[in-house]
Amino acid sequence: MKGIMRRVAVMAMLLLLLTTNLIAEESKGENITPDIVGKTYLFDYGEYAYDITITSDKSLHWKLVKGSFEGPSTGDNPYLSSKIADGVLFISWKEESGYQFYNVMDLNTGKLTTHANADGMSVNMGKVSLKK
Repeated sequence: MKGIMRRVAVMAMLLLLLTTNLIAEESKGENITPDIVGKTYLFDYGEYAYDITITSDKSLHWKLVKGSFEGPSTGDNPYLSSKIADGVLFISWKEESGYQFYNVMDLNTGKLTTHANADGMSVNMGKVSLKK
């Protein structure tokens, strides 16, 4: 199991490195959109949680729905996504605040790994579930 998790972490970091420049400026590459448009996911980190609604093949809406967190509590941003495996998705976006988020969503297990980059890097482990 550790080997699988290590591979997923390495893949996530590679995707992170490859997408950092893509979300920082207008992407000329194709956004690979798995069947997620129109769906809302709950990103639950324990003390705080967000609804992430995929509004189109290019944009998403996020909203803080539990707890409090510094900065804005809602936003609309362009995103990039890729299917890593059946039920495992990678999605990233950059907010107006400067925060950049890189997420591996394992919809098979409900595990969520989020890397955030603003004034430094952080890793948040949480749970992901489909709301609608």
